[in-house]
Amino acid sequence: MRVNFSIFENQNGVYLLGFSGGVDSSALFFLLLEYGIKFDLAIVDYGLREQSKKEVSYAKELANQYHKKIHILQASRIENNFECKAREVRYEFFKKLIQREQYQGLILAHQLNDRVEWLMMQLSKGCGLNTLLGCFAKEQREDFCIYRPLLEVSKQQLYAFCKERKIAYFEDESNQDLNYTRNRFKKIAQEWIEFNPCGILKSFDYLSKDFFILYGERKYEALEDIVSFEKKDKNYNLYHLDQILKRKGYVMSFSQREEVFKNQFSCEIATFVIEQTNNKIFVFAKEKLGSMDKKFKDFCRVSYIPKRLRSKLFSLLQNKKITTKQILQFCGKSL
Repeated sequence: MRVNFSIFENQNGVYLLGFSGGVDSSALFFLLLEYGIKFDLAIVDYGLREQSKKEVSYAKELANQYHKKIHILQASRIENNFECKAREVRYEFFKKLIQREQYQGLILAHQLNDRVEWLMMQLSKGCGLNTLLGCFAKEQREDFCIYRPLLEVSKQQLYAFCKERKIAYFEDESNQDLNYTRNRFKKIAQEWIEFNPCGILKSFDYLSKDFFILYGERKYEALEDIVSFEKKDKNYNLYHLDQILKRKGYVMSFSQREEVFKNQFSCEIATFVIEQTNNKIFVFAKEKLGSMDKKFKDFCRVSYIPKRLRSKLFSLLQNKKITTKQILQFCGKSL
């Protein structure tokens, strides 16, 4: 198996493993043990399935047997839009744990089937290279780093590993229900990988190299909690907007991406404000702000500062967190 342990820079630090009790995270638990990576466990019980209690008990057993800390969240019931809200709940849980316990980062068990499944789903919706690849082995968020060492390992390899080592795991029976669109993609992804796994891995490698040539890593500018980046073509802009929101713990849906395009990067998405000028795009958290005085309104007008940005800048100015000179410097490239 091509497990990527090279992504862990600090092998003396302790990481947090997002655990579910499924074959992916169970196999990863023992692979990390074998390689000597130090880690603790975090598991979320959404209370939807009776089996979830057994999964939590299994996680406790592993933690006790191998002397790991375990963090358990009993999530409040989610009434609608489950997948999106459940993701928000667990990432907020992970973030708080990492900050409180000072973990080196979060380890997740995403594997090759997940990547192929994502790729096919995006192709069916219509996308560019900026969203086609989904996740990467190492991803820096605003507050922590995510590590995914299994992205070149297929689910069948993980099943075989668990069978060989007699490792217990749980199966979510709902994953077999083909009435769910995602499960149909899972089935096709498995068949595709079985056809030629080496070719698929090569394709992901080529696509990744092309991706970094086109988009690369970019340093964003920040003025307090407002983040900005240079504006280019719409796919480039969407990718970097997506990266900023992911770092803040939020993932846009397909419809939200379409809304951003439709409004030309000047709109509100969930709890975030997105604004643009001729040369830059700005992102910041939405909040209730007071009214501006006439002097500042005139300053913004003559400086061509976009409307959605003005109240936020005025609030920072009033609280003496920034100066008018900093505002001009921050927005200067677009003037």
